[in-house]
Amino acid sequence: MSPLGIAVFTGQVRSWVTACMSAWLLLMLLSVTVRADDAGSGPTVFELPTAERIHVDEFSRHIDLLEDPEGKLSLDQVVRAGFAPGSLAAANVGFTSSVWWARVTFRNLGTREREVFVRQTYPLIDYLDVYEQTGADEWRIHKTGDRRPFEARDIAHRDFVFPIHVPPQAERVVYLRYQSQGPIDISLALFSSPELLESLSREQLAYGIYYGCVIMLLVWSSLVFIAVRDRAFLAYFAYVGTFGLYMLIHNGLAYQYLWPDSPRWGNTSLVALINIALFAGLQFSRMILRAKEVTPRLDLAARGLQAVAALLLLAAPFVPYSTIIAPVAGLVLIGVIFMLVMGVAAMVLGSRPARFYVIAWSSFLCGSVIFLLKTFGVLPHTFFTQNGWQIGSLLEMILLSMTLSTRMNELQHQSRTDPLTLLGNRRMFDDRLPQEFAFARQEQKPLSLLVLDIDHFKGYNDRHGHARGDHAIKAVAHALRKFARKPLVACRYGGEEFTVILPGIDCQTAAAMSERLRRTVEETLNGDLAITISVGYACLARGDFENAEKFFEAADSALYRAKQQGRNCVVAYHDRMEQAQEPPAQRDARAATS
Repeated sequence: MSPLGIAVFTGQVRSWVTACMSAWLLLMLLSVTVRADDAGSGPTVFELPTAERIHVDEFSRHIDLLEDPEGKLSLDQVVRAGFAPGSLAAANVGFTSSVWWARVTFRNLGTREREVFVRQTYPLIDYLDVYEQTGADEWRIHKTGDRRPFEARDIAHRDFVFPIHVPPQAERVVYLRYQSQGPIDISLALFSSPELLESLSREQLAYGIYYGCVIMLLVWSSLVFIAVRDRAFLAYFAYVGTFGLYMLIHNGLAYQYLWPDSPRWGNTSLVALINIALFAGLQFSRMILRAKEVTPRLDLAARGLQAVAALLLLAAPFVPYSTIIAPVAGLVLIGVIFMLVMGVAAMVLGSRPARFYVIAWSSFLCGSVIFLLKTFGVLPHTFFTQNGWQIGSLLEMILLSMTLSTRMNELQHQSRTDPLTLLGNRRMFDDRLPQEFAFARQEQKPLSLLVLDIDHFKGYNDRHGHARGDHAIKAVAHALRKFARKPLVACRYGGEEFTVILPGIDCQTAAAMSERLRRTVEETLNGDLAITISVGYACLARGDFENAEKFFEAADSALYRAKQQGRNCVVAYHDRMEQAQEPPAQRDARAATS
C-alpha cells in the first residue's frame, strides 16, 4: 500500500473510532444520568470494619450519586434530594456541564471514634467541596480544587485527601460536590492513617522511577546532541522534556511543587504543554524518519498537524478550558495514530530506525486510547486506565531512545561511507587496514591488498564533463560492490582511486580476482564512454612489511608499475621487485594524467 493509501485508510479508521467513542460516550452518559427530582432509594452505607487498618481502592462503588444540571442546588436541597446508588462506571462521568454530588455514609459500630481518609485520586477537578456532618444540622466544609490555591487543601498532597471522623455507635454522612470544565471522574479511595502513608510511599517510589527515567533520557539526549549535532536529538529532548512536564501537571505534582499559588496558569499550562509536546513529537518523527525525502506527502500532512497544534497553543490562554480540551484531546489521538502511520510507511520503504519507532508509538497509542476512553467515561477508573498514558509514554520514550541509537549507528556509518559510491571512505580504510594487518600477522593468516584507479580520468572528465566522470566512478564502485563481498572491504581512497582489503585471500586468488575485476570494468561501459583501470596488489606472503603503512606503499608502488607498463593491466608486488619510491612530483603528475 502506498503512503497516501495508508493515510486514507487511517483517516477512515480514525472516523470509525471517533464515531464509536461518541456513541459509547452518549450511551454511558444516558446510563448514569440521575436527575435531582428522581425518586431515590435508601442511602448506601459503608460499615467501617473492626480492623484498625483500612484500604479500599475502589471506594466509588460505595457511594450514591446525584446530578445537578443547573448547578444551583443548595446543601439543604441536596440533603432532601433522592440519590441513586453509584458504581465505578457511573462515577466516571466524563465531560459534562452539570454539577455532580456524591454521598458517602459511614457507619461505626465500634466503641471509639474512627478517623479515616477519603482520597479523590483524579487531581484535575476545578472545584471540589466536601461537607462533613458533625451534628444534627452542623457541617464542616472543605473547599478545594485545582482552580483554588493549593494551601486550601486539608493535606498538602497532589490529590485531594480529606480526614473524616466517625463517632462510635453512629453514622456520618459526607457530601462531595464536583464541578469542572474538564472531565469529572469521581474516583475515591478510603484509607486509615497507616495505609495512607504506605500508599503514598509506594507512589513516591513509582513517580521517582518514572521521572528519574525521564531525566536520564534528557541528559543522554542532550549530551549526544552536543557530541553529534544532529537536530533529531534536540527534537527528542524537546519532546521528552515537554511531555514529562505535562505529566507533572497531569499528576498534580506541578501544582503542588511548581506553582501552588497560580491555579489559572496550572490549567492553561496543561493545554499548552500537550500541544508543544505534540509539535515536538511530530518534528522528531519527521527528522528521524527522514519524512521529507522518504514520504513527502505524509511530511506535508505532519506539518499541517503541527500548524493546528500551534494554533491551539496560541488559543489556550484565551479559550475556556471546557471548550478547548475536547479538540486538544482529539488532536493528540489523531497525532499519535498519524505518527504510527508515518512509521509504518517508512518501515515499508526500508527505514531502519522505523522499526523501534513503530513499536514505541504503538505502546504510546495503546496507553493514550485507554486513558482517553477513561477520560470520556467509556472505561472505568482503575490504576491501569488512570496511569495507562504514563505507562505507555515511558515505554515509548525508552523505545524512541533505541530509535536514536539506530540513528547514531547510521551517522557513524555515514561518517565512514563515501556519499557518491556508497563504498567505505578514506577514514574507513585507514581504520580497517591496520586492524586486518595486525590480525593477519598475529594469526598467520593470508592478507592481500588491491590499489586501483581509473586510467586517464582527467582527460575523461575534460571530454565528457564531471557528471559523466561521476558516472564512471559509480560504475567502478558498482563492480567493486559485486566483487568485494564481506569480509572484503572496498573503499574509495580518493578521487578516482580505490582500495580493496582482502582478508584471508592469498596471492594466487588475489591475482585472479584482480584480473576479473579489470575485465568487468572494461566491459561495463561502451563506446566513447568506456573506461579501464590499472590494478596493483600486494600480499603479506611476498614481502616483509614492518606495518600496515608499508604494506599499502607496496600495493601502491605496484599500481605505479602498472601505469608504467601501459595501464589497463594488473601488477603484483613482491620482495624482489624494485621499490618504486615515487617522488611527490611524479605522483602528482600521475594523478594529473591518470
